[in-house]
Amino acid sequence: MSRIRLSLVFSFVAFLLPAMLMAQRDEGQYVILSAQYGTAEHHVDVTDRLRELARADRPFRMGNSTFGIDPDHGRIKALRIYARGPRGEERMFEYREGSTVDGREFRGWRRGDWGRGAWSGNWGGGGADQPEMTAALDNLRQAQEHLNGAAANKGGHRERAMQLINQAMSEVQQGMDYADRH
Repeated sequence: MSRIRLSLVFSFVAFLLPAMLMAQRDEGQYVILSAQYGTAEHHVDVTDRLRELARADRPFRMGNSTFGIDPDHGRIKALRIYARGPRGEERMFEYREGSTVDGREFRGWRRGDWGRGAWSGNWGGGGADQPEMTAALDNLRQAQEHLNGAAANKGGHRERAMQLINQAMSEVQQGMDYADRH
């Protein structure tokens, strides 16, 4: 009887322990609102690509090849993850190009059920005092998501539109940064 009970306990632990450890790895403190990659002058929304990477649930080295774009040639870039904490406070996590991202601080990391939050759109995380510019960035980000989801059989016009949206986002951001400094 004791041997059977011990066998059941080991089977139970062997079955539940990996699931419990996986759940703990996916239950960080912060919920991701958005992710941007680049520099203050030139950056792009990479929330959807980060979601794909997170679903693999393994650390990755971050750089241009990770996101398939170099938004500011010749400059060191960063991945900025904007997140909301357990008490509603917002925080920005920055990973310099070449660093490793593992996702343990983020809730729902491997499930990818994040990235649809209300982030201001500003590289620095602010922007609340510029509602029209923030709304423009939000609309451009939505257009970017739609184009990313569209089929590539558009004779290069889809890709050109994505470049123009990235350029427009950069211009809007630079305008916001200028207004913040003056």
